[in-house]
Amino acid sequence: MRFQLPSRSVRSIVRPLEPLTHPRLKMPQSSFFAKSVPFEQIDKLAISGGYSSIFASSQPSVPVVGNWEQRFCRLADTFQPILDRVYDFEVREDDVWIVTLPKCGTTWMQELAWLVINECDFETAKSVDLTHRSPFLEFNGVVPNVPHDTIAAANELPSPRLIKSHLPAWMLPRQIWSKRPKIIYVYRNPKDAAISYFHHWRGMVGYQGTKSDFMHSFIDGYVNFTPCWPHILDFWQLRHEPNIFFTSYERMKGQLGQVIAEVAQFLERTLSQEQIQQMQRHLSFESMRDNPACNHVKEFESMKAAAGREVEEFRFVRRGVVGSHKDELTADIIREFDLWSDSNLRDFKLNMDDFANYSKFASL
Repeated sequence: MRFQLPSRSVRSIVRPLEPLTHPRLKMPQSSFFAKSVPFEQIDKLAISGGYSSIFASSQPSVPVVGNWEQRFCRLADTFQPILDRVYDFEVREDDVWIVTLPKCGTTWMQELAWLVINECDFETAKSVDLTHRSPFLEFNGVVPNVPHDTIAAANELPSPRLIKSHLPAWMLPRQIWSKRPKIIYVYRNPKDAAISYFHHWRGMVGYQGTKSDFMHSFIDGYVNFTPCWPHILDFWQLRHEPNIFFTSYERMKGQLGQVIAEVAQFLERTLSQEQIQQMQRHLSFESMRDNPACNHVKEFESMKAAAGREVEEFRFVRRGVVGSHKDELTADIIREFDLWSDSNLRDFKLNMDDFANYSKFASL
């Protein structure tokens, strides 16, 4: 498997906040080790328990941007018991994986890919919850108190499986990089993703802080699965690999029919024009919002029960707007986001339009 790695330094992208000599927390004989995040850096995020930066214990089997020893992923400590179970998960060659940062069109792409794989079975798509058809592999790290074991559920699914993860490339199951199942990665403008994540954090986690504080926590990489840009760039550098499909929320909004056709080509499935049109109707914002099989109502209820407290009512499928940050963020915060993105991308001579407009099959 050949990868093209950037030749220049990416220290500014990784933004290493920790020294290279890390005190290793208790993850004995693990593929990872953790460094605890000081509470004052996360006290406004309404996180129960601790929060850590997770590092690889040895060089990952997939190339990453920057120095792998400095790469980390910020996660609540509830993830630590399941990280090795995820890393050692038995991958099948005919799996299809949906990988994104949170709030980047993950559910939308799951439903799209599931329909392509399952010959447009709209009846099942409307009657069987998407979380059962396409499990969120590390969900028990998000909510450890729910009785449903998502890793075991994914193991038991018949092939071909459709599996969702928000983890960066180097924390995904190690067999992914040897068995090479198909992976669909969805990018979204981080400003829009951060706004959606803010509302998610209020509804799902119970965050009661300010929008400004949350945006700064997102930029600084203090919410689950961040830092953001290294996560994206790992998959951007893999976009030409035959088992990687890199697309964007923006293209799904503006060219949904085209993206459906591209996903079908990538997954080696055939769709008629009539099926594509049916899928477009099924995948419209209004249809997704009102479909209880994919609007995460059951997931929200399980999280409320596990939390043991009331959180505000919440729509997982909320606005579905490209550019939603423009009427929800101040000009100063938008400027901070833009400067942050530029500092992370300038060494690569990239801008956000490159990610938003990229098509693996531009000639389709």
